[in-house]
Amino acid sequence: MSTIIIGDIHGCARAFSRLLEKLGPNSRRDRLILLGDLFDRGSESWEVWREVRSLADVFGDKFTLLRGNHEDYLLAEKLTFSQKRMWDRVGRQATIRSFKSHGRQMEETIPWLKENCRDFYRDDDIQCVHAGLKTEPIEVNDAQTMFHDHGVVTDNHYAGRLTVTGHIALSAPSWFAGDGKTVEKLPFREERQLPEKGIICIDTGCGKGGRLTAMSIDGTAYRLDSVSEQ
Repeated sequence: MSTIIIGDIHGCARAFSRLLEKLGPNSRRDRLILLGDLFDRGSESWEVWREVRSLADVFGDKFTLLRGNHEDYLLAEKLTFSQKRMWDRVGRQATIRSFKSHGRQMEETIPWLKENCRDFYRDDDIQCVHAGLKTEPIEVNDAQTMFHDHGVVTDNHYAGRLTVTGHIALSAPSWFAGDGKTVEKLPFREERQLPEKGIICIDTGCGKGGRLTAMSIDGTAYRLDSVSEQ
């Protein structure tokens, strides 16, 4: 069984479809993990929403969707004025337009997202969270850290159990060792061994003119693949 982890999609349905076609995940044997931030920025959030629900049905308990900062904005009972402004700056209107063009409203997604979004994923081999961690175990980190924090890049001080994240758009997927200085850009289409500690961030700027990246893990080995946003 392979574990396939896909980074922030941000309303880029065509890129998402091309990446799935490239990877060919098998619902009978593979686990599929989406790191969150399904919507906003890109013009196809409704199409992403349709595809994600279909994948959830097909993969069943082998499907995991993490709660990202964009899901957190959508699911919040109340947002402050500054939070509303931030959400608008990072693409909320694109999602509103996408759903409206199909005669729908993005708020229709809330019940399903509330039921299906998870704060983190963890198994014997790997753990994932949308944004970042400050300490172990993963569940003691607060929501701000797991959904919104940028410290895995700005501080690079998490040296605990290897964790895969998205959230922070990078020019290339990168490993942060957690020592405050060591960062390694990771190659595509090359099988490598998983490090034991630190953070691997696979957000490569989809929705900002970048790429959509996936990490496929088989045992202790992994491979990175990507497609362009357009």
